[in-house]
Amino acid sequence: MEPTIPLSRLIFEPPTYHYKAGVAFLAWLNGLQPQFVMLGGLERARSAAHLRRLFELAAAAGALSTPELAAKRMTQLLERA
Repeated sequence: MEPTIPLSRLIFEPPTYHYKAGVAFLAWLNGLQPQFVMLGGLERARSAAHLRRLFELAAAAGALSTPELAAKRMTQLLERA
């Protein structure tokens, strides 16, 4: 449980109402969503640097079910940023 603490703190950092972007991002990294797209463009609520750190903390916490897929998707996201 200990490695998930920094991950959860980052997801829920202020402005807290943007936590949904982090949850959707993790779902996309894990292959549970075909795209990282949210209503109203909420996927843009967090910066690329924030998402990169979220990826790093998720990997450290073992929260990526398919690390190869997550790494591929993260690379694609950063190339578009």
